[in-house]
Amino acid sequence: MSSPTRFGQMYAPLRVPNYRRFLIGQTISTMGSLVQMTAQSWVVYELTHSSAALGTVAMLGSLPLLFLSPFTGTLADRIDRRKLLLWTQFILAGLAAALALLVQSGQIELWHLYVFAVMTGAVTALDSPALQAFAADLTGPSLIRQAVALNMMGFQVSRMVGPSVAGLLVGFSGSASAFWVNAASFLAVILALWRVRFADGYGSRATRSGGAPGGSMEAARHVLANPTFVNLYLYQVLYMVGAASTMTLYPVFVGDTLHADARALGTIIGAWGAGNLVTSFLILPLVQQVRRTGLLSAALLVWFGLMLMLLYGIAAPEVSAWIAGAGAPFGIPAPVIVATSFVTFLSGATGPIVLSLSSGLQQVMAPPEMRARLAALSTTVTFGTQPFVTLAVGYLGDLFGAPTALLLIGATVAIAVLLLVVVRPSVRAEILRPHMVVAPISGVGVRARSDAGAPAREAPHESQG
Repeated sequence: MSSPTRFGQMYAPLRVPNYRRFLIGQTISTMGSLVQMTAQSWVVYELTHSSAALGTVAMLGSLPLLFLSPFTGTLADRIDRRKLLLWTQFILAGLAAALALLVQSGQIELWHLYVFAVMTGAVTALDSPALQAFAADLTGPSLIRQAVALNMMGFQVSRMVGPSVAGLLVGFSGSASAFWVNAASFLAVILALWRVRFADGYGSRATRSGGAPGGSMEAARHVLANPTFVNLYLYQVLYMVGAASTMTLYPVFVGDTLHADARALGTIIGAWGAGNLVTSFLILPLVQQVRRTGLLSAALLVWFGLMLMLLYGIAAPEVSAWIAGAGAPFGIPAPVIVATSFVTFLSGATGPIVLSLSSGLQQVMAPPEMRARLAALSTTVTFGTQPFVTLAVGYLGDLFGAPTALLLIGATVAIAVLLLVVVRPSVRAEILRPHMVVAPISGVGVRARSDAGAPAREAPHESQG
């Protein structure tokens, strides 16, 4: 299959009007959320000048994802997801507007931010699994992998744009303006959801059936009974372990080891984001039809671990001196920073593929009546546990220093993945052929193949009325 054909398949969900509007609205809303996150960190810093307070706000925002996601996933499988998402968007917009009023009036206090972090995290725990499952409602299972990849693209664009916009807003208009922008951004998703119409009720049929019995525990048993599902969650966890070191250890690595300033830190982390963005747009379309996705994900995770280990090498005084000497004759400014940025760019190139392939396959293989619960379980084992992973990574950095911590984390990720390849045949196996979907739970393990080149199930379309 030629590359242009693969790119065409990648963007096929955009031909579904419902999904196209939803993706645009969700990308705008994600930009707004990242604008607020950046501005909120600055407000916390202005109030406290404390890194501990910043970490506490982040932790309080993530804990609801850990404790509530299994239950909210069950709810998202049992009620109309479109109506649920409309309510969550309205509530999140209201919370952002309330914060904007507090900041603008000068009455904001640290405890306000703590309370709003918990409230926003609780609503997000309800919102996130419904959002992930709703993409399949809009496109049908035959296009879900491409839809997940497009969602990843939208997130990477938002991550590049959102913080930059936040800096401009805070600098020229004050912090409150960033919160107002986020509140307004939810209107884009609300409008998209409001205009969604299903000709045959496909989008809400799974949620009206009452879902599969057993709630979140049934979803957990379903995962544990399927080695491929277990592998997909393990890939996500291992990537999050490595990614946690990026935001936790890089500031210390740049300041204490490379003896550089915040501009260098921005360049290095920006290179990581650029790697994410380039991969999302250029590489993801080419790997959607890879059949041995387990081996591909494993190879990328090993690569990610090796890049973290390579930073330890750059930090060695003799290596840094050699890089500086080699770059000077060519007029390269700050050669060590350039070399570090190149390594972080290469490490950032792995994340979108690993996360997109794992999330896409989870949604493809999920029984329709359990789709939101499996998405919620993914949120729990990745983002829900992130505060504890970040805490452990930070402690490791304090104990051994940032370069050694990066070496240990990179080695842990690489070795763990290699062990998975050796001891788990399911990692090496062909996971899912194109146009094959897993049947509902009542047909345990049954797969249905469509006719050559045809989708296994017709994608939903808009009603003409």
